[in-house]
Order: sequence, then structure tokens, then C-alpha cells
Amino acid sequence: MLVAHTLGVERVYVLAHSADGFKGKGLDALCERRAAREPLAYILGWREFYGRRFVVTPGVLIPRQETETLVDTALAEKHVKDVIDIGTGSGCIALTLALERQDWNVTATDISEKALDVARKSAESLSVGVSQTLPSPRRPAVRLLLSDLFAGLNSEQYDLIVSNPPYVADSDPLPPEVRDYEPHTALYAGPDGFAVFRTLAEEAHAFLRPSGALMVEIGDGQSERVQKQFEEFGWHVERVVNDLSGTERVLVLKPLDV
Repeated sequence: MLVAHTLGVERVYVLAHSADGFKGKGLDALCERRAAREPLAYILGWREFYGRRFVVTPGVLIPRQETETLVDTALAEKHVKDVIDIGTGSGCIALTLALERQDWNVTATDISEKALDVARKSAESLSVGVSQTLPSPRRPAVRLLLSDLFAGLNSEQYDLIVSNPPYVADSDPLPPEVRDYEPHTALYAGPDGFAVFRTLAEEAHAFLRPSGALMVEIGDGQSERVQKQFEEFGWHVERVVNDLSGTERVLVLKPLDV
């Protein structure tokens, strides 16, 4: 990948010519960065997600393959018009939903202006329009809003709320690629890792239409405790969705009073 990046070619070209040997300008410096455990996505400036390239910088969490499970689960929902992605980061979830469902009105929020700038760059590269008002249907578009979870929203309601929130406990060990490079605000969520789940459980009711659903990504081994957390705030766990490795990854939740 580093050789292809240095030479400005696709990875398949490098594989097909691997016996030739390569010496691209700046390759040694890139290899040194990777040897220092800097994530490959930050060195390349992009990461593939759902078959598309998304801009990635150290200001956003690197998209993970398991998050595609959240996207697949959202896309399977029926009767959706308005959807919001809480804590969009790179924008990979919101932009993918906008591209796959051009009749949906997609809103995305983040507490970081730097993250929203990254999402805008990906939107531009993927030909997705960006608006501060609700976008018109029948063309890929998103509304990007600076907001700490729901704090910056008005009284609008949505058919679907999705979120891949921070869910790492403050004391949890992480590999150097994650711990030393990825933004801590997108990773850590208090002593038990559940701080953002608690806020979502408490506040999401007001922004969800009666027939709507809330979908959240969860960490390995968190399913039972996170379910109990939401149940304490009046949510019913409609189903739990496993990722491709068989790990419980997405909770689909609905208010108990529906």
C-alpha cells in the first residue's frame, strides 16, 4: 500500500510487478512512520468503507469494517424518510446512507468542527451535496451540524437515529496505533465506557418519531450491560445484530411506550 501510494498507482500494479523492486521518492519516510505504529489510513489519507474511499485524518476515528454492520442494519429499515447520524466523525455512516438511499433526508452531527471538515471533504469526493438545511430528496446529500450529541438540535424528530459512539473505558488497554494516534474523544467514554450510551438512552426519545428506531454500535462483550442501560431508560431491545465475525455489534432499540 505504501509503495502504491508513493508511486501513484493502484495496489494491484505493485502486486503484479513485485519482482521488479521499487524505490519511490519518500518511501523510506513513510515506512518509518508505519514502523512507529502510525496507522496506515492516516499515512495514506483515506480508508475504504462500504466499497468507497473516505478521507481520513488524525482528527477522526478510522472507519472500521464492523461498522458496516450498522450501515447494513440501517439500510434494511422500511418507511424511513429522515435519519440522523450522531457523532458522525469521518462521515462514513451518514454519507453511505445518503448514497445508498437517495430518497432519505440524512443529517449528521459531531462535536468536532475538524471532523465535520473531514466529512465535507469526503462528501465532495463522493459527489454528495452538503447543506445546513434539510437536503432535497432524489440526490445524494447530507446536512452537517456542529453539535454535542443532541445539544445543538431543535425540536425536529427522525424516523431513524444511528450512532457509533465512543465506548472504550478510560482504563482499557489499546494497541499503539489506536491509543497514540486516534482522537481520544472518539474513543473513550468514562470509567466504564458507557457515558455516551447513557446520554443517548436518556435523550434520544425526544428526537425519535413514535414508529422510529435507534441503532447503536457496541464494543466487544458490552451487549448485555448496554442493553440493561437502555432498558433502564425505557427502551426495548428489538434485536441484536452480529457482525461478520459473529460478535454482537449493533443494538436495534425502540421506546417501550410504542
